[in-house]
Amino acid sequence: MDIIKIAFTGILTAVIYSFLRNNRPEIAPLSLLGGAAVILITVGGRFLEVVSGADNMMSLSGIGKENISILLRALGIFVVTQFAADVCYDNSCSTIAAAVELAGRIGAVYVAMPMLETVARFAIGLIYET
Repeated sequence: MDIIKIAFTGILTAVIYSFLRNNRPEIAPLSLLGGAAVILITVGGRFLEVVSGADNMMSLSGIGKENISILLRALGIFVVTQFAADVCYDNSCSTIAAAVELAGRIGAVYVAMPMLETVARFAIGLIYET
């Protein structure tokens, strides 16, 4: 992975943000979003490789594809939510950040409900099995 490029982009973005925060505070948050977008695009191609590798490992373990899909969607919700909340925190909007985090948690639980129902049925079956 191009970690040197990513680290340099992060440092450069922080320097640009610091400069803009003092001179042009109205556009300073845009520099953060731009730098984050460049970093996310840089690692975006690796995401498909990670998903493919996880799919291969899960097929070896016997876990169903529907469960993998649920886990990946929940993980995606957490990543996007954390990113959005961090941007809000960086811009002194802690109330909005907390609301975004809460919405992300609710969204992840909603996505995971089918898997939770399966686990609950399995546990109830174990309890009442004679």
